[in-house]
Amino acid sequence: MGETVDDGACGEWQRVPEEIAQRLGDVPGAAYEVPDEVTCALEGGHQGNHTAVLQGWGDDEVWLLWTVPRTVVAPGCRADGLTCLLPNGHTGRHHVLLADVVEDDGPYWVADRAELDARLTRG
Repeated sequence: MGETVDDGACGEWQRVPEEIAQRLGDVPGAAYEVPDEVTCALEGGHQGNHTAVLQGWGDDEVWLLWTVPRTVVAPGCRADGLTCLLPNGHTGRHHVLLADVVEDDGPYWVADRAELDARLTRG
């Protein structure tokens, strides 16, 4: 993979098993092209499985979880009305992208909307 930027995410990488990539590559209405490799999107130092999004359709997304690679289907996290880049029920802080501005802003690691609002007012 290319050079990584330390944004506070775990960043542990995993090759996407070919059978999983093939299964998710032809889903009608799919939102993404399934990558060959992924990096963990959870906050660095998290407990439990590493997690990366592979595919999405409607309100659901397919997430690769690993120590031993497997997939789960779960909606994306929208706690407090935030656009969090992690699955619903994730551990740790939210990884928030502001998509209601002219250009996407973020992502930011925050515990809740109040922390995001405070961060944005500090500018």
